[in-house]
Amino acid sequence: MYFTSILAGMAALTATAQGGPLPRFDPYVGDMRTFSTSGCSTNNQGVGTVTQSMTGSCQRNPDPFSSMYLYMGAGWVFRAHGDPECKDEGTVISTSLTGSPFVCNNHTNAWVAYQVDRLNPGKA
Repeated sequence: MYFTSILAGMAALTATAQGGPLPRFDPYVGDMRTFSTSGCSTNNQGVGTVTQSMTGSCQRNPDPFSSMYLYMGAGWVFRAHGDPECKDEGTVISTSLTGSPFVCNNHTNAWVAYQVDRLNPGKA
């Protein structure tokens, strides 16, 4: 009887573990580290990851940022915006290269949002 209960419990656990939602595939595009002050050295706000589902639309940053560095995959352009809906021209952010010193991007007024777009929109 005890063995049957254990066997039934393990079968239920296995079915539950295998029946959960599958993770969504969302390709990696890049990483950014933002700072609330210029210079990319103090007031680090942390790292954010950009995935493909976040591209092509304005993304509000949780906190205003005045400097940042960026690692972005080839074929993408990153613009930081002072307007929370990305309606201004934006600043194209220079990308750091893996294995090289990072490129610090500074702005006198804080950015509050960003948008990442493909360099060649027609290509997938």
